[in-house]
Amino acid sequence: MRIVDGVETFVGDEAGFPLIIKQINNDEAVDLVSWIERNRGFVDSSILDYGALIFRGFDVETVSAFEAVATACTSENWVDYIEATSPRSQVQSKTSTSTDYDSKYKIFPHNEKSYSADWPRYVFFYCENPPSAQGSTPLVDCRRVYMAVPDVIKSRFKRDKLMYVRQFSNYMGIPWQKAFNVESKEEMEAYCQANYIDKIEWKDDGTPKITYTRNAALKHPITGDPCWFNHGVFFNVHAMEPALKEIFLSAFEEDELPYNTYYGTGAKIEKETVASLSKIYYDNAVSIPYEKNDIIFMDNILIAHGREPFEGDRKIYVTMTEQMRLEDAEYC
Repeated sequence: MRIVDGVETFVGDEAGFPLIIKQINNDEAVDLVSWIERNRGFVDSSILDYGALIFRGFDVETVSAFEAVATACTSENWVDYIEATSPRSQVQSKTSTSTDYDSKYKIFPHNEKSYSADWPRYVFFYCENPPSAQGSTPLVDCRRVYMAVPDVIKSRFKRDKLMYVRQFSNYMGIPWQKAFNVESKEEMEAYCQANYIDKIEWKDDGTPKITYTRNAALKHPITGDPCWFNHGVFFNVHAMEPALKEIFLSAFEEDELPYNTYYGTGAKIEKETVASLSKIYYDNAVSIPYEKNDIIFMDNILIAHGREPFEGDRKIYVTMTEQMRLEDAEYC
């Protein structure tokens, strides 16, 4: 443990991350925004070293106070949730629920919007009310994932890249207009052209099927560390929980699923490869149970995040800052 300007800092797990920054239990409360502003150099270096920080025990009682912490840590360069894949409810102008996805299912670890042409550099989670059981946000160091991926798998994805196929429908999932914040087919096509979506097809029911390729790994823009950065497992049919997989495959043919991933050539990713990658993520996952008013601050390139299934009235909110673009990334 180390005391920094009257606040405790210590590593939260034997894996060596995240760093927990905690209000010391005494009569003199520390204003978190002021503390961050005084110690911005420490915060900046720590987020690079640990990938994720947890601010704990501070008087952050409102969403506005949460957004002020995010601004103090980074900037007011907010990132909107365009190309949405998870249902969310807006809480405040820059903050939404982390997801409205059914509490009985886990969410696989992923880097926010890694499938998109742009993504947030930073992601913040705020715990207004912790769950009564489970419900933590597993954190995964993507530097370690990259190192653990077998060379034969890394080489295949570096050569062929990763193909995403997303298909919308009129009766399941987020409507395409809401997901892309557009109102017409023309706006949708213009968005796809501007954001490196290789192909858009309009189906008979008036909904789109989009296909595009992305890289599977990139170098961190400051440290240069190679990081596994994609939704290749997250969206793959073989990564679905058995009950969900049965539901979806009873409703759709495999080539008509709402989401799926392939090698960039269009070849199917082997079930064994998906299983190997999935195991690597979970072998490197760290879960810290939430406490009320916790804020998780993570570098979205260094850290993937997921969600455990949970019980109780879990209220976790999210905001994102510092947009990055595909053109500015260095891939590996």
